[in-house]
Amino acid sequence: MKKASRKRNEPLIKIVAFQEKYMKIDEIQYYDVEQNYMSVQACNTLWMNLKDKSFRNLVSHDLKYFQTMDNLGRHSLENLIKELYDMAVPILLDYDPSDFYSLQQLSEILVLDEMKLIEKLEMGRFKGAFINEEGNWVKPKPDRAELFL
Repeated sequence: MKKASRKRNEPLIKIVAFQEKYMKIDEIQYYDVEQNYMSVQACNTLWMNLKDKSFRNLVSHDLKYFQTMDNLGRHSLENLIKELYDMAVPILLDYDPSDFYSLQQLSEILVLDEMKLIEKLEMGRFKGAFINEEGNWVKPKPDRAELFL
């Protein structure tokens, strides 16, 4: 687990990186007829409590926010966490940091504000980018990028 996960009140997006395809979807239902991860009532509860029904809004809340939702229930909360876990990008623990650009380096190279760059990273705009075990975004340097295709 990343250090951010040990801190209280950290939004999910600061704890886990999510796959590109989910960051681009405006609305997501966390159940389907076959898998039935969450009940219809739990999904409705989730959407009623979220002002903006986007994935970005969902992952900008901490777990305590979901625990305090009325009518969500423990089982539905566990299923939501399982669903988010399935969508998460695994953290690479065995890598050479010199083969990757840090957020600061990438920001300087692209002449882009770090907050804007983080938004682009969260949306999956950079192939192979991930959040490392220290909670920082890193992106493979060009010669290593082929490994992540």
